[in-house]
Amino acid sequence: MLFNATWISTDRVQVKFSDNGAGILADNLKRIFDPFFTTKLGRGGSGLGLNISYNIVTSLLGGNINVESEIGQGATFIIELPLKAPVQRE
Repeated sequence: MLFNATWISTDRVQVKFSDNGAGILADNLKRIFDPFFTTKLGRGGSGLGLNISYNIVTSLLGGNINVESEIGQGATFIIELPLKAPVQRE
């Protein structure tokens, strides 16, 4: 696992997480953050983990999350976050 954090402006930071795993199929990259999308149906994967992560990053923290991957080359998750999360209204 590789981790890198970089200032991208005075009020935003970019965080990258990379691994050297099997990678993600191109067709799956389009759906990776969809609720209940899993490639491990019946083997313990509910398909909610990355959807929850997406919602926390985008809704709660006011950032963006993307993934880049090639088969056999692992995956890289790229998260951009403001230094100050937006105020949540009830």
